[in-house]
Amino acid sequence: MLKKMGIVALLLLCCVSFTSAAVNEEKIDTDVIAHFGEYTVTTAKDFGGDIVIRYVYDTITQGETNWHTKNVNTDITVLHVDLNWGDRTDSLRLKIYSPDWQYLGTYFDDADRTINGRISIDIENPNGIAKGTWHYEVYGYEVEGTEDYYI
Repeated sequence: MLKKMGIVALLLLCCVSFTSAAVNEEKIDTDVIAHFGEYTVTTAKDFGGDIVIRYVYDTITQGETNWHTKNVNTDITVLHVDLNWGDRTDSLRLKIYSPDWQYLGTYFDDADRTINGRISIDIENPNGIAKGTWHYEVYGYEVEGTEDYYI
């Protein structure tokens, strides 16, 4: 009887270990939004420190499309994209294109796993982000009046 209880306890311990490992894997995988060739799009990470990012301020209305560009001319492996309008009652859509016009997805407010009037994602490529002009298409998906934002 004691031997059977020991085996049952060992089996339960193994199940708990596997369940715990599976939960950790799921937690890691929730950061990945999509894969496009060598690029992986993830929720933005907090790199810490003082990172200087230049933003462009603009406004948008219902059904309007605005184009923005970002020049990449250094060797980087992560491109941070942050579209922030801060109003959860309006909805903006973001499409991203690499310098050779490779489509890297359509994103809405919940793309970064948080509904807060902001799309904050990272585009990662361990072999390097393509140098050149990246293109961002911002579309007023559901906008009442005029919405201001920065990207």
